[in-house]
Amino acid sequence: MAADELLSRRTEAWLRIYGWLEPSVSYGYFDTAACARRIFPGAVAYIRRWTGGGIVDHRSGITYTVTLPSRADGLPYPPASVLYEWIHGALASALQLSGVECKLLSEDAPDGGRACWASPVVSDIVDTNGRKLAGAGQRRYRGAVLHQGLIQGCEPEKGWQCKLAQKLAKHVHTVHSAYPWEGFNEELHSLCREKYLSPAWEDETHGRRKNIS
Repeated sequence: MAADELLSRRTEAWLRIYGWLEPSVSYGYFDTAACARRIFPGAVAYIRRWTGGGIVDHRSGITYTVTLPSRADGLPYPPASVLYEWIHGALASALQLSGVECKLLSEDAPDGGRACWASPVVSDIVDTNGRKLAGAGQRRYRGAVLHQGLIQGCEPEKGWQCKLAQKLAKHVHTVHSAYPWEGFNEELHSLCREKYLSPAWEDETHGRRKNIS
């Protein structure tokens, strides 16, 4: 989560694709670890995201992040629904070119609860049977956009990541290192200490409401 936030502070856009070292579940900024544990028991780590969205089981699937820097002209980006459709449209196209039959959902599916995969919404990616394959949450901060998503229930062909990057940007520079710039590791540990490992971040009331479990 700290790495994603650092990317969102940059002056260039980023596509980050990564895995998890241990069985993990993430939950949206306004949700709780208690609810995540109840819905998806047995994980090693329960992690609060900076973005919204539901509760996501990362024990399978592919996690990705897209960041957009604040605009040079100072204007805001289009509404979240527009960006969501644009990013997922690019992802759906990349998956289709990589052997996955899928499409964007045209309307919200019936509410299945707080587990993200139980309640597909408009512009989520689904297979031909309506089963959710990809969803995401977004956050805006000081004009920048952070989009965190998961692909699950499909196995795209090798090279799908490059296809997605090319759908999102005219010019792409690939970075294979876990440390994309000098000093990244130091910034990462500093942000973890200040925010993501602090008691305030783990506070189930989030400083503004009663605990909901």
